[in-house]
Amino acid sequence: MSFRYTFLALAGLFLFIPAAFADAPLKSALGLTIEQARQVDEIQAKHRLQFASKRTERNTELRKLRRARLANDSKTIAEQEAITDKLLDQLRAIRASEDDAIRKLLNPEQEKKFEDYIKQRKEMVGSSRDAAEL
Repeated sequence: MSFRYTFLALAGLFLFIPAAFADAPLKSALGLTIEQARQVDEIQAKHRLQFASKRTERNTELRKLRRARLANDSKTIAEQEAITDKLLDQLRAIRASEDDAIRKLLNPEQEKKFEDYIKQRKEMVGSSRDAAEL
């Protein structure tokens, strides 16, 4: 099999992997039951759609802010900073709402593990995290 076909076959496999695998560490780290895992999946699906939409909006506004800074446009910088700060607060609220909904499902032992998970999440930095701002 040529490289091209091997690559296409492997790429096709990733299209069919359920999104739940991305959250498998949370499920195993907390020792969730099957029912808890199902409920967490529902909570995350709901919140992540909201989060992604708001993050896209914020990224658009951040690009406008960068352009204003390059142009040394103090009026637009002030306006954009207010907009991006508000959007960041909204992102934090979505994340907090998701975390609170998950906490309600957990027993005390799982809740302790979840707090450790949140601490780890906040310490992560890189392209897969929003620069640890959330």
